[in-house]
Amino acid sequence: MILKDCSTCMVYDTSGELLVKARVMSVEDRITLHFEDDSKLGPDTEKLEVDFFDSQMGCIKTYSSLVVHKNTDPWVLEPWMAQCEILEIRETIQRQKDLRVKLGKDLEFTSAIHGHFIGTIHNISVGGIMLYTEMPLDVDEEIAFHYCFLKKEYEIRAVILREQQMIKKRHVYGCQFIDLTKSAERDIRQFVFKQQLKRIW
Repeated sequence: MILKDCSTCMVYDTSGELLVKARVMSVEDRITLHFEDDSKLGPDTEKLEVDFFDSQMGCIKTYSSLVVHKNTDPWVLEPWMAQCEILEIRETIQRQKDLRVKLGKDLEFTSAIHGHFIGTIHNISVGGIMLYTEMPLDVDEEIAFHYCFLKKEYEIRAVILREQQMIKKRHVYGCQFIDLTKSAERDIRQFVFKQQLKRIW
């Protein structure tokens, strides 16, 4: 079973043009797509690029074939559906170095070296954050902040991995999370995917 917890996908032709956004139903190896309009799909659906957004696995980029037909299920709202067969997994985008979303949130941070300071989380992924701040910090310095990603507030700790070029008189730091609990990692992962899906839809 390739998909674990997937509810959304995007279908492209082989030139990269978006054809349709679809809702995904997956039961074992049977994948069904539901969508509003099939007008861009055309007759050739034997090999298309389908990107699945799975909250457990990440963004799974595939070559897939579709068998498209009108929806006959009265309990399903979308007028069109397709049986989807994954032919090849091209890439799985997951964790720190891959899927990230912009946040733009100002927070109070703490550091054993520099005390309390204000910073902006420019973007976030499951692995870490991009931090903008007027406070000069050091590579390998540990920082902490509090944030509620879903319902529970966590104290999150991170280490500064690198400093990038300043932007508008603010220092820019790439930070990696350290000692994340399983529940915090789960909430951050779900938060990132929800934000990503908001951008898509």
